[in-house]
Amino acid sequence: MRYGPGVRAILCAAVIALVCAVVSGAQPGNRTYVKGLVSSSGRPLRSVWVVISQNARERGRSLTGDDGRYYLGNLDPGLYDIVVQNRSNQLHKGRISLPQNSTYDIAIR
Repeated sequence: MRYGPGVRAILCAAVIALVCAVVSGAQPGNRTYVKGLVSSSGRPLRSVWVVISQNARERGRSLTGDDGRYYLGNLDPGLYDIVVQNRSNQLHKGRISLPQNSTYDIAIR
């Protein structure tokens, strides 16, 4: 089956548009992260939750390891509330601005 020049031009334009859409969607955005150490009396706190939220909506949570470290990734730049919880007890509440505060160590008193 043969197509005329008009149909070929339309098909070519459609293929180019599809390729451009796929390529632009595959480019990385301005995603960022926050990481740090949670400690108390100079010792790492293990197995506590670090929860990050923006506009009262949870954006991520991380359970600290034996070394007290946490990592929360795939975040948009902006202002966030960060909370440390042990079971239902809130141990710390703070506010960070990403990506400026991409390392945020938390000392529980």
